Amino acid sequence: MMLDDEGFLWFVTNQGIWRFDGTDVQPVDIHNPALPQNSVPDGIYRYHNYLFFSLGDVPADTYRILCYSISNRALTQYKMPGRPVNFMTGKAGALQFMTSDGSRWLFTDELGLKQTDKYFRYKGWVKGDGMDNYTVDANGNTYLFSHKKAGLVKKDSVIWSLPAAPLQKLAFVKQAWCDSKYVFANCGNGLVVYDKNSLQIVYERFDETYSLSLPGKDGQLPVFKIIKDLRIQDMCKEPGANQTLVGTDKGLLEIAPSDDMPGEIDKQQLVVDFFKNKSVRSIYRSPNNKLYVGTYQGHFVYDDNTFKRINGNIAYTAQPVAPNKLLVGMEGGTGFYLLDTRTDEWHLNPNPLRTTSTTKIIPYNNGFLTGASGYIYYLTGLPNGDYKINPWLSDANLGLVKDLMFINGDLWIASLRGLFKVDKNGSEKKVYPAGRTLGCYAILKANDGLWIGTNGEGLIKIDAAGKVTRQIHFNDGLAGEYVYSLFQLNKLVIAGTSGGVSIFDQSSGMQPLAIPDLPSSDGSLYQEINHSAIFDDTAKHKIILGGTQGLTFLNKDYLLSAAGKPNDRVKLAYIKKGFNTSQPPATDIFVSNQAVIEILPGNTFTGLKFSGPFNQKYILFRIKELSTAWQQRKLSEEVSLFAIPPGKYTLQVRFPSVTDQRYWLTKTIIAVPRFYQTWLFDFLVVLLAALLIYLAWLARVRKIKDEHLLRTTIASDLHDEIGSTLTRISINTELLGMSKNITTEDLEVISSDSKKAISSISDIIWSIDARNDNKEDLVLRMKDHAHKMLEDIAEVHYAVSGLSSGTNIPQSLRQNIYLIFKEAINNIIRHNVTPEVWINLENGPNGFAMEIKNTVQRKMGTGYKGQGLRNMEMRAQRINATVTVVETEDIFSITLKMKGWL
Repeated sequence: MMLDDEGFLWFVTNQGIWRFDGTDVQPVDIHNPALPQNSVPDGIYRYHNYLFFSLGDVPADTYRILCYSISNRALTQYKMPGRPVNFMTGKAGALQFMTSDGSRWLFTDELGLKQTDKYFRYKGWVKGDGMDNYTVDANGNTYLFSHKKAGLVKKDSVIWSLPAAPLQKLAFVKQAWCDSKYVFANCGNGLVVYDKNSLQIVYERFDETYSLSLPGKDGQLPVFKIIKDLRIQDMCKEPGANQTLVGTDKGLLEIAPSDDMPGEIDKQQLVVDFFKNKSVRSIYRSPNNKLYVGTYQGHFVYDDNTFKRINGNIAYTAQPVAPNKLLVGMEGGTGFYLLDTRTDEWHLNPNPLRTTSTTKIIPYNNGFLTGASGYIYYLTGLPNGDYKINPWLSDANLGLVKDLMFINGDLWIASLRGLFKVDKNGSEKKVYPAGRTLGCYAILKANDGLWIGTNGEGLIKIDAAGKVTRQIHFNDGLAGEYVYSLFQLNKLVIAGTSGGVSIFDQSSGMQPLAIPDLPSSDGSLYQEINHSAIFDDTAKHKIILGGTQGLTFLNKDYLLSAAGKPNDRVKLAYIKKGFNTSQPPATDIFVSNQAVIEILPGNTFTGLKFSGPFNQKYILFRIKELSTAWQQRKLSEEVSLFAIPPGKYTLQVRFPSVTDQRYWLTKTIIAVPRFYQTWLFDFLVVLLAALLIYLAWLARVRKIKDEHLLRTTIASDLHDEIGSTLTRISINTELLGMSKNITTEDLEVISSDSKKAISSISDIIWSIDARNDNKEDLVLRMKDHAHKMLEDIAEVHYAVSGLSSGTNIPQSLRQNIYLIFKEAINNIIRHNVTPEVWINLENGPNGFAMEIKNTVQRKMGTGYKGQGLRNMEMRAQRINATVTVVETEDIFSITLKMKGWL
């Protein structure tokens, strides 16, 4: 297993390859047949943006390295001359490892994998021994470990130690490391320690227990943790922590040295449990190691064995006044009582003034100053051990005093009305805030002013004149806006607030420290801390705070070691994306370095999982374009994104105590729109709407044109077809009226002209009647006309195909086809005597064709050249058709063709 620079733990089990982000374990699947998901490599290592897997076939003595590029999702294979061991990053920043044949290898992003050293060619190399492991110390010295002994590389030679233990007891060297004096070899069945310079064995142990090694104050020390049936497989150090991760056949262990004496944690757990949910007002540990805790349920003492209730008073503040005497200020009492820390006997201090709600006691000259409501009292010792109480300052504008502190000879007073100052001459004035009232609970001196814990306005820094120079709120890492107590530990500022404990590093510009969740024996960081309930426990090297839920213990050594360190960074652990609710979403663990999170159309679920150091339990996140407010989640929980509108967003994630934006995780989220949500779709819709409007307008114009054309056509037809006929009838009728002799021939002429007029009117009415807009009516009309006209003079043959359907056809098309047909029939009658006529109508995918063919038996004095053929060509052009005339001595034919079929 190995921990990378981002805090991810990569490890291999007999069930495959895994990655642990601090809260969740995910399988490593690179989707490549060369390394299936259930593979069990011999080793795994992450270097920059690459994953390395070592695989071996021991019986065949063949080994290979698989290098997976996370950014390119590409896999490269390298054949190795021996088993790869102990991947590590050297001082120069290159990845290095060795192979069991005695070769050293380096990998860099620029040069790839190169062989650099061949120790098997060095002087002193024992052929056939092979190499189990190696390590490199802080000075760059390389130590080799064979199955039998340890060796030190010197220029072009290897110096070996004596064999370790009888050969039958030796086992494979699984881990190797160095400290300033020793070299350690962790075998499968024991531990061997060598002197670094002489390679002399200084310690060895071989038995059925399995050894661990932990860092100690004086260097790396071998210790033994005897756990039944536990096999230690691998170990690695946690970056920036004093912990070591141990991989075993039972799971992962996290181990660390402890400065606590045996039983100390158990005793502290008893204290925490006893005062749980007792609102603590004061804390004090006496020189004889008794812990005194004032609560609303009374004043208690713990002597390392038992708890005892001293009295039922509310001990609000406690001040040692003698080696074994404690002056205790009461809330809601008569002022003070004196407590003997040897016997725990107590008695009330006489108080003729009957002061109440004593909140703070500080030394002053040969006595003490104490705050109350509207008063500062001066307490001086009496011969009998009690204290005389005299008013030192009286001002109703003070309100209830909460804190007192002398700074440069001036007394600063924090009260529920504001911050006041009494100078060396006894002159009192309000310093902050001017013109209004603000509750001030605590004062802390700073180099260039002082900090004030306020009632609802956070932590405020002012200068000597009362001008605000800095203000810290919740968004700046403050646990709560009500700051009740302040304490300084070197450069650290510890603030007890309404939301818990916050710790700031003044050396880093009041940068909040990331504090881990405390174990149960240390209490809770997140309870409301009470005013005056903070104590520097120098005996136990801890800071004790009291709150509404009991006690909280902070380790001073840990806090001091955390000062000045970089802030913890949030990492993106993985992204889950789901398109189908019936199937589990796909998880991608190789996303930590991706700057953009893309949500594709159809994603029904997108889950973001974040990671960070083990001491962080919560994150704050927000999407700036959707909300400026921070939302809190547990680090172990996924952040689910649903129904984000298409667009570009900025995701910000941080730990609660990290307010410096340089340490925030910032990712761009792009919610890809569906096509119908894009501007192009909107443009096309507008364009289509405009086109439809234009087509509708065009259709309307065409309809109007067609109506005008129809009217013009009807007028033209009436004029051409009927006008001349009616004129002849009129003239003939007038001639008959003038003539005295009326013959039968004259009447027949008039009758014939009348029939022609009636027929023409019938044709015009038929052509404009919409009920006749179908193929069958057209064919019937054509047959009817041909039958009437040719019945007595010609033999007619019909051939009709593809025109049986009743599908409608446009009126103009139907009319022009019929008129062309009628003109052709009329020409046959006009120019021929008893001809034989063939009428062929064919409609199909190749188009529509109408052929009218007749034998030529001309009447005397007639010919086909004339107006009729030109009329047919004109009508054919109207319907995008062509007319072809073929004339021989025996046959005359007219053919109409259209590309589109009816």
